Amino acid sequence: MKQMRKTNPSLKALIETLRAHGYEQQVGLWIALAKKLSKPTRRQCEVNVAKLNRYTAEGDIVVVPGKVLGAGDLDHALTVAAYKFSQAAREKINATGTAMSLEELMEQHPAGSNVRIFGG
Repeated sequence: MKQMRKTNPSLKALIETLRAHGYEQQVGLWIALAKKLSKPTRRQCEVNVAKLNRYTAEGDIVVVPGKVLGAGDLDHALTVAAYKFSQAAREKINATGTAMSLEELMEQHPAGSNVRIFGG
């Protein structure tokens, strides 16, 4: 296994949990997320709420392997899971849909069906 250079203990634990669950359950979504979160921080994606609004439809479940920022508005219900949320983004998403952590998404959708990776 490749040497991980991440120093944040919670991020390291999340990456290992995603990787282990992905290989154990044979779900490529969790393995791909672990790889994307293992990238250098400067290469992790940042997605605005406006972009989520533009490229998703009502009821979609998306996961962002980075941070969701609060620029823009959301006009339809959406479930968004991400590593981090800005306070404004969390409030805007929760006003119409649901903002959750990656761990919560993995518990609710262990097979990863109907979940799209957005950004990154």
